[in-house]
Amino acid sequence: MSRLRNLRKNADRWGLRRAITNLCVKASARHLGIHLYVVRCRKIPDAPTHPQGNADLVFRLVEPEELLEFSKDPELDMHPDFVADAIARGDLAYGAFDGTKLVSYMWRSIDSAPDADNVWVRIRKPYNYSYKSFTRAAYRGRRISPSVHLFSDNEMRKHGYEYRVGFVGVTNYASLEMGKHMGSLAIGYAGYLAWFGMLFPFRSRPVRDIGFEFFRPAAKP
Repeated sequence: MSRLRNLRKNADRWGLRRAITNLCVKASARHLGIHLYVVRCRKIPDAPTHPQGNADLVFRLVEPEELLEFSKDPELDMHPDFVADAIARGDLAYGAFDGTKLVSYMWRSIDSAPDADNVWVRIRKPYNYSYKSFTRAAYRGRRISPSVHLFSDNEMRKHGYEYRVGFVGVTNYASLEMGKHMGSLAIGYAGYLAWFGMLFPFRSRPVRDIGFEFFRPAAKP
């Protein structure tokens, strides 16, 4: 009954065709191990695009020692081991601060980063990969996360990373719409089949051309 209620709810929001597609995609992931994503890319402009609004917040790089301290806050959803591994890989975190309080953040990788179930994502310069964004519940609805994205785009551009790449589930319609609003273009599809402990990745040609891929490392880097 709960699935039927969810189907009706999604149909009311996105239409019946999208609701049925969402149901089929989730069933394929759950029962067949097939995961499919839309890969999006944004060309970062040479002239910085400054975040609009939220003048009371400060946007900046979150320093490694700060990240280790913030990882102790359960609301921020940053496990200490995750943070330590990300810092060791050279990943960067950018955030929005209300005074000394970190209220929103996102991570950037210039090489590879974990996704889920020991599946990783790899990218290469001049592309960088954005992942794991989060905003505290009390600060949601103010479009802080898009502002963090724009700020971090500007910072990565200074270091020669001209494109931001990310991916989202093919039926995550809310995120797909937000990506359009922020200037990200869907360039193709990527995904993988997880079957009996093995990983079979696949990707469309435009995604392959930029070096984006899912993979499972033989050993944890």
